[in-house]
Amino acid sequence: MAIDLSKLVGLGAKLLDNNRLEFGGGVDLEKMSVRTHEDLAVVCADQSLKLEDDAAYYMYRNVHMIGDENLLKENNQRFDLTVIPAGMLGKEYIKTSGHYHPTKPGTEVEYPELYFVVHGQATYLMQKHDQNGAISDVIVARVRAGEAIMMPPFYGHVTINETSDTLVMANWVEANFASVYGDYELKIGGAYYVKTKNLKPKTQNNYIYEVNPNYGEVAEIREAATVPLCLASLKGVPIYDYRKHMDEIELVAYPEKHIEDFRVEKLFKFV
Repeated sequence: MAIDLSKLVGLGAKLLDNNRLEFGGGVDLEKMSVRTHEDLAVVCADQSLKLEDDAAYYMYRNVHMIGDENLLKENNQRFDLTVIPAGMLGKEYIKTSGHYHPTKPGTEVEYPELYFVVHGQATYLMQKHDQNGAISDVIVARVRAGEAIMMPPFYGHVTINETSDTLVMANWVEANFASVYGDYELKIGGAYYVKTKNLKPKTQNNYIYEVNPNYGEVAEIREAATVPLCLASLKGVPIYDYRKHMDEIELVAYPEKHIEDFRVEKLFKFV
């Protein structure tokens, strides 16, 4: 049975039984693309896995209400949705490929990303490297439906679905943002792998962290206890309706104006 996501998304959208999204009238998008299990082989902890060419997750790019094209263009913003069905990659929970953010042209600041969980629960594994390439900070945040989180500049991240439910998340990002995958592919995933303690039916806190040996020494994980600490004025607002508050989310497209807002101590509280 289809699940209506419209209330939290802010535009007509349903999650179908086949884990695809169906949009209501008046909604348009640029494209939908699929990342397969086979595509994820390059970032899996278990490199001996024989992964099939079936869908791992779905990405819907530049989703918008017809008539909002100029508004989004003028503010240099893009709205996306991603669907990650429950699944496993061997003993790892299903995850995205992981990526870093590009640097904004003409500045020394990388773009951030503003995420919002629409359905299910997301585990975000964020990592920052120092000038020598060593991983100097690792943050994990578990975000439930109706909650937002900011991926700060200079932090790469992987999204993981540890649950038995389908994860649907939305994000606001700079209009021409293009993810940088190279380091994750080179190092075979993130600095840590998130694995199940056992392969029994998924239960709460059934995960373990395993250091990715391809990074050498890495920082210990810091668990973010609560999110978000940014954009508190938009709490309870459907994510697509953030377009009515472009002055408050301009930091997504103009991070050089908001350096102070991206301090992780300001974005997160830690356990």
